Amino acid sequence: MSIEIMLLGVLIGITLLGYMIAINAHGLGRLLGSFLIATIILAGTVWAIVQYSNYGADMKQQEKIRNLQLEKQQVEDRARNQEQSFMEDRKKIEAANKIKEIINQGAGYASTMVNVDLRDFSTELDELVGRANSMKNNIAALETGFENLKNEKTVFPGTVPTINEAMSNLNEAAKYYRLYFRAEDSAQEEIRERVMRQKAREAEDLFKKASSQIASSL
Repeated sequence: MSIEIMLLGVLIGITLLGYMIAINAHGLGRLLGSFLIATIILAGTVWAIVQYSNYGADMKQQEKIRNLQLEKQQVEDRARNQEQSFMEDRKKIEAANKIKEIINQGAGYASTMVNVDLRDFSTELDELVGRANSMKNNIAALETGFENLKNEKTVFPGTVPTINEAMSNLNEAAKYYRLYFRAEDSAQEEIRERVMRQKAREAEDLFKKASSQIASSL
């Protein structure tokens, strides 16, 4: 029981006691005086009860307002968190798409070198050499493109070493692709072709691994 209720109980008790005294008073003057005092005490008691009731209602209203403000704050926080999460997911997806574009191009170049016909007798030698040189230039441009994805690489840091290793193998494959046409004999051709295809195959596998790493991070 709170102190306020105890005090109200005391006031009610005093009021009842005042009226009991007034009822038992003898003489008109005492009777009127006792009832006047008892009435004043009653008025004070009623005022105190009304104030206590109003105070309780105000407290409930304030508590209700606080709860509404808290709920509003929680809704705003959830909306803010959802928006932030959406922006982060969007940033991640955009970064993944840009890196995947590099991966797909690299895997395509690797696949080309794995399957290229180095002894295509239906094509002039100059054209075959031009294809090898073009491959080197394409890979150099791809490597530059990947280096420029500085922000995107921070989103998928675990994938960067895999792609770098794939690029290294791709460059090696492209180097032996060009060297093949400078071989002095068939033995050199065979070795350079074997190294080219091996490095290209390793690059292709690494690009696939990098793609899987990104997919698992989304």
